[in-house]
Amino acid sequence: MTIELIRRPGQTATDLASLETLLSVRGIAVSTQPLYALAGLVPPDTMKGLDPAASLLVTAIQQQSRILIIGDYDADGATSVALMIEGLRLLGARHVEYLVPNRFEYGYGLSPELVDLALTQRPDLIITVDQGIVSFEGVAAAKAAGVRVIVTDHHLPGQGLPAADAIVNPNQNGCEFPSKALAGVGVAFYLLIKTRALLVAARPEGSDRINLAQLLDLVALGTVADLVPLDENNRRLVQSGIKRIRAGRARPGIQALIEISGLDHRVLTTTQLAFNVAPRLNAAGRLEDMSLGVACLLATPEAAQASAARLDELNRTRREIEQSMQAQAAELLLAVGRAPDSARFGISLFDSRWHEGVVGILASRVRAQCARPVFAFAEASNGLLKGSGRSIEGLQLRDLLAEMDAARQGLLQKFGGHAMAAGVTIRQEDFSEFATLFDLHAKAHLSGRDLNERIVSEGLVPSFDLERVAGLVRDHPWGQGFPEPIFDEGLEIVEQKVLKGGHLKLKLLSVRFPAALEGIFFNQDRVIDRRNVRFAFKLDVNRYRGVDRVQLLIVHYWP
Repeated sequence: MTIELIRRPGQTATDLASLETLLSVRGIAVSTQPLYALAGLVPPDTMKGLDPAASLLVTAIQQQSRILIIGDYDADGATSVALMIEGLRLLGARHVEYLVPNRFEYGYGLSPELVDLALTQRPDLIITVDQGIVSFEGVAAAKAAGVRVIVTDHHLPGQGLPAADAIVNPNQNGCEFPSKALAGVGVAFYLLIKTRALLVAARPEGSDRINLAQLLDLVALGTVADLVPLDENNRRLVQSGIKRIRAGRARPGIQALIEISGLDHRVLTTTQLAFNVAPRLNAAGRLEDMSLGVACLLATPEAAQASAARLDELNRTRREIEQSMQAQAAELLLAVGRAPDSARFGISLFDSRWHEGVVGILASRVRAQCARPVFAFAEASNGLLKGSGRSIEGLQLRDLLAEMDAARQGLLQKFGGHAMAAGVTIRQEDFSEFATLFDLHAKAHLSGRDLNERIVSEGLVPSFDLERVAGLVRDHPWGQGFPEPIFDEGLEIVEQKVLKGGHLKLKLLSVRFPAALEGIFFNQDRVIDRRNVRFAFKLDVNRYRGVDRVQLLIVHYWP
């Protein structure tokens, strides 16, 4: 696989603290609002379905109806559930419970079987969070039982919408809300904002003093965990949540997850939140039941540490399973490479030993390795396979599945998702046909150049000053669609050593700066057999024994 280095044109930054310069080079306009201030959030007025949904909630709160929150089994779903539980209680609801489907028993979405389970709690109102937009049968079953339903979701709708009492989704047809990239937890937060506004307008005593900003740690975690694009609106939500966490105002469960990840909440970054904290929360839904994750997020200070420790244990198990699956996938990829039709654009992999809860991570790893869209499948029940897909830039994965479904009706038993990630269920005997059709449709949308990975560099680093680097790393919510700056430079390798775990530690010299630089190259288990090398890297601040040092996070190198 060729990895191409591209420098952004017109890069003239001389100050790492100048985010405006970096953004202008990327073609992103900086708002006139103070950077990341909540006052600059997109108002809720244009979000379709928000008014009727909030009105239903106000009535339910005033009548003290029984409300049941039904979520999804990932981190976005868990934070959405916790947010609605905490938020509705703040707004005066007394009878609020939750239900999270076990992925192995009920699968994704509001299924009729899950509704049967929900009805045992005798709810008056069901609110879905981070799911429900394609749950036609489940919504119908709830309505037939006399239960009102509010669907809140951010996934792309299919043909038509379920017959819910209200649907809140910025991606539904006719919704003029400009921030389409909201995660499920962001959509739920907007519903709470509107509900609070209606309560304040009705002037119940004390409603104007309810501060929903205390929920922003949940919004930040769920948003970065779901890897949705961090548009300007999401950046405001995430950075506001990060500030609360750094100030020591995170809820006990999130604080416990940060601590067990070995991190310092005072200097927490969005990258650490997404790739250290979120996987521990996600491990519950991948291996057991996301109710464990929700319980951690809602935990008291006394219970939070034990709850986080259980999630950390599950995450260690998940890593072991993932490592085994990666080795098996490598063998399958070798077989694919030896096949006559090895020039595949879309890769489909299946092994009967694979764990259903971990195939999404495996697809991400293979996608990164091969620079191709990937589906990884595991056995489910009743002769079915469940697959998780990850895409590359330029290929809208959920829309591609819709094309495949139209071209070969009946092949896909169920599908849904986003541009970059999607899920699908097929019959086991249809795997080969799926693999062929997926590759065929991928080739219709991609060219050979699309399969070459590109590293886009901001150019040379203007400074390695600790304060400026720390400002760049910590003061901005880097993430999906708003990537951390990558720089490139020819550097001399002075020392290098492979660490336990297969990571390469380096000491480097630049002709432009007198002091030696520390570098770390994760998942590089061999020394580099060159002395002078061009590196692409991100900047980081490594805190060790209370001392901060600038560190280069190596992304790639060219001899």
